[in-house]
Amino acid sequence: MPNQFLPGVIAIPSTLLITNITRSNPMVVTVAIGNSNVEANTYVVDMAIRLFVPQSYGMIQAHNIVGTIIAINGLDFSLNWDSSQWDAFVIPPSSAETPASIAPFGSRNLQYNNSNNMAVPFKSLNNIGN
Repeated sequence: MPNQFLPGVIAIPSTLLITNITRSNPMVVTVAIGNSNVEANTYVVDMAIRLFVPQSYGMIQAHNIVGTIIAINGLDFSLNWDSSQWDAFVIPPSSAETPASIAPFGSRNLQYNNSNNMAVPFKSLNNIGN
């Protein structure tokens, strides 16, 4: 029998595919969002994220970095990183590797922001995160 006293829990935002990363300050990551409005609405400013960039995509400096989203403009996420001196990001013609992706990172994304009707899992109670 389900718990009658607690509301259901929303999943952590899904991983998104990266289609481009700029060499700029701040770094701008362009993502591909599927047909789901849930994917489009779960990444928000101040969210902690981690990038996964396989070697064949060129910008090896971005692999496994952890950052914060500082602005969102459509499918472009500005991150708190200066990538202006990094290698260029390229989509390989064909690859057996896992695609480049962006994903939520850390415990600060696991709490709800009550200002938006608990629609987005976000931040810790003390607003510090992990």
